[in-house]
Amino acid sequence: MKTLLFGGSFDPIHNGHLQILEKACTHLQIDRVVLIPARAPRWKKLSSTSDEQRIDMIKLAIEGKSNYSICYDEMNSSDEINYTYNTISHYNHDEREELYFLIGYDQLDVLDKWYEIDKLSKMVKIVSIARPNYQIVSKNVEKYGVLLIDEEISSMSSSSLRQFNNLDCPKKVLDYIIENELYFVPTLKEYMSSKRYNHTLSVANLAYEIALKNNINPSKAFLAALLHDIGKEIPQKEQENYVKEYFLNLYDHLNKALYHQFVSEAIARDRFKIQDEEILNAIKFHATGCSNMTPLAMIVYSADKIEPTRGYDSSKLIEACYQDYYQGFKAVLKANIEFLEETHKEYQNPLTNSCIASYLENLK
Repeated sequence: MKTLLFGGSFDPIHNGHLQILEKACTHLQIDRVVLIPARAPRWKKLSSTSDEQRIDMIKLAIEGKSNYSICYDEMNSSDEINYTYNTISHYNHDEREELYFLIGYDQLDVLDKWYEIDKLSKMVKIVSIARPNYQIVSKNVEKYGVLLIDEEISSMSSSSLRQFNNLDCPKKVLDYIIENELYFVPTLKEYMSSKRYNHTLSVANLAYEIALKNNINPSKAFLAALLHDIGKEIPQKEQENYVKEYFLNLYDHLNKALYHQFVSEAIARDRFKIQDEEILNAIKFHATGCSNMTPLAMIVYSADKIEPTRGYDSSKLIEACYQDYYQGFKAVLKANIEFLEETHKEYQNPLTNSCIASYLENLK
C-alpha cells in the first residue's frame, strides 16, 4: 500500500491543496492520503482561527473522499516545536506500507536545514510538485532523493484567501467561513447593514450556482458578488464626489442610486486589493449593465436582480440562468426593463441603453 502524507497549517485548506494531492495520487498511484495539520508551525503566524475550526474545514474539504484521513499527532502534541521527523517517527503504519511525504516547492530551498533530514529522507520518499516559475535547488533534490512531479499547479495560497484576493476553495469551506465569520468576513460586514449583508450573501450563493452550472469559475463569481454592493451604504455625498471626480461624463446621466456600483469597484480594488479585472468589471456594471458584458458580469448582474430574497417569484429566471447564463442574462435584462417601465421608474442612461442595444435588439 502506498500512503501519501501531507502536512501544513491549512489555514484554510483550499483547492490548491486538493489539486496537488490529486496530481500526486495519480502520478504515484497512491492508495490513501493522510493530512497532518500543524498545531503551530514555527515559520508561520496562524490567523485568528482555532485548531478546531481548521480541522472542521479540512473535514468539509475531504468529505466523500474515502481514502483521505487526518492525522492529529501534531495537533495533540505538547511539544513546543513539532518537527516532521518526530511526527513521521511516531506515525503508526504497517511496515509494508510505502510512505511518501509531499512538500511544497518552496521547501526545497531549505530542505537541508530541516531537523534530522538525513534520517527523514530514509524513512519516507519526499515528493514535490512543480510550481510555475520557481527555480529548483538541485543539490537538495539529488541529496535527499526528492521525487519531482513536473505538472503545472495552481498558485492559490491560504494567505490569498484570508486576504480576500482569491476564494478558490470547496463551497462547503466557503460556507463555513461565512457562517463562522472568519478571515475577511468581519471587514466585509463593516460596510453593510444586516439587510444588505443578507442580500449580498444570497446574490453570492446564486452567482456561484449559475457559474458552476455553466462551467465558469464559481469562486470568482462568489467573490465578485460578495463585493458588488460594498459601496451601497457609503454616504451619498461621498458617492457623488467619487463619481464626479472619476466618471464626470456619467454624473448627470445616471440616477444617484446607481453610483454605488462605481464606488463598490473602487473599494474592491483599493481596500480589498482585488486585481482581477474581470471581477472588478462585474462589480462596476452590476446595476446598469453595459455593452460587451463578460460572462462573469452577466452572471453577477442576473444574480443581483433575481436572488430569492427579492420578494417575487424568480424561479423561472433562475432556471433559465442555470440552463444557459447568456440566454438567462438576456431574459433577466428584459424582465428588469419591463418591470421598471411598468412601475414608471426611470432606467434610461448611457450604460443601460448600450446594454439594451447590445443584447435586446427586438425590445419594444
